[in-house]
Amino acid sequence: MDSCMPAIPSTAIIVSRNSLESDDVSAPIQSNISVVNALLDQWLRPDEIAADAMCSYYVDVYEAQMDNGGFAQFVYNCNADLAIMQQVGRGLEAMQATQHAAIYAASCAQLEQMDDASLQAFMDGEYFGDNPTRDALDQHDDAYYALADTEDLAVLHANWLRTHPQLVALSIPEMQAEIDRRAASIADREARVAAALENEPRYLKLIRHLCREGGHTLDRVTAGDPSHDYHGTHVLAWHFLTDRGHFYLLDLDGRARMYNADSHALIAEIDAPAEA
Repeated sequence: MDSCMPAIPSTAIIVSRNSLESDDVSAPIQSNISVVNALLDQWLRPDEIAADAMCSYYVDVYEAQMDNGGFAQFVYNCNADLAIMQQVGRGLEAMQATQHAAIYAASCAQLEQMDDASLQAFMDGEYFGDNPTRDALDQHDDAYYALADTEDLAVLHANWLRTHPQLVALSIPEMQAEIDRRAASIADREARVAAALENEPRYLKLIRHLCREGGHTLDRVTAGDPSHDYHGTHVLAWHFLTDRGHFYLLDLDGRARMYNADSHALIAEIDAPAEA
């Protein structure tokens, strides 16, 4: 970063200058996501990243999950994490997506009516088939989809980012320098790295292993899709990006397989015994 450039506060939402000049309405949203992912990959905690940058990040997660499967899928994939869900609600209100915020609040109220045992059974159980809990959580989905023509969430989201008082636009080299600076400032970085690798979920460990086997460099995991069709059966697929494109993981029958998301060609395969 230019030594003459003023220090960037931790409260700043960082996006690329190119994203603000793009004709793609979602470009600033995607740029913020890239920065947040890069910071998380450098072992910063979410509470060490600008709160509104995380709001934007999680609102995009919510929108993607809703468009792919609905509110129940969002709850399932975020593990009903209260902090994430609160960030989404706060983000929708800040973006003045009033109708979306109302539907989201109604869906969250439905979730709050569930006791802990019922929620845990939903998280641990089979997502498809006869699932009254899933259906109850999805009861407001049609109202969400009906807003596509009257309250475009992506447009409201992007406009909120573009006019945000804490927005800072940087060149790509400046962005990387700022990410590196923040990573280097973490006093307990080595301990965080060791703890994170030890506690990584199974799917992420398998994805890392498959990427090594296939000669890929992992960028990030994007989403879990419990509706993936595998030989006529719905299974959970974990989607991720590498330096070569978009792929997904299937962890089935003691084997982990990496597929190309477009062609569905098998890229790599490893043994993956069930955990005890």
